[in-house]
Amino acid sequence: MSIPTITNKNLEELMKKIKPVIRVSRVTNSKGSRLEEDPDGDLYYIKPVEPRKVAFNWDPKPTRLAKSVNPNPYKKIITIHDYGAPSLFKPSIAEVLAQIPEKDIKKCVAFETNLLGFTDSSSYHTAQTRLYEKKR
Repeated sequence: MSIPTITNKNLEELMKKIKPVIRVSRVTNSKGSRLEEDPDGDLYYIKPVEPRKVAFNWDPKPTRLAKSVNPNPYKKIITIHDYGAPSLFKPSIAEVLAQIPEKDIKKCVAFETNLLGFTDSSSYHTAQTRLYEKKR
């Protein structure tokens, strides 16, 4: 088992159309309001990061509400991800995009990735990646 490769050209093309998202909610207190990660929150696009070397889930910065994205995933897939240390889940955008099934490339416009554990050999982290489509 290994992570599929993706060319720079293919990665660039897919990144124009398929974006990482996170779920956040607005929290308001006496000091003001801010967005906090919340598994029941709204989908937000995040600030772009380097797609091969940077973990998009490390301190993601929400940029705008993903208004055009259906908030219910149409599919969930299992993806695998390299790690530097077993305790550090660091999925890259390239790893995720390389593992989206070909039949989903036209439909998928966003994804969200959450750690599950390890492969049987403990060579990789496993994650559940939720695929999202445009609202109809």
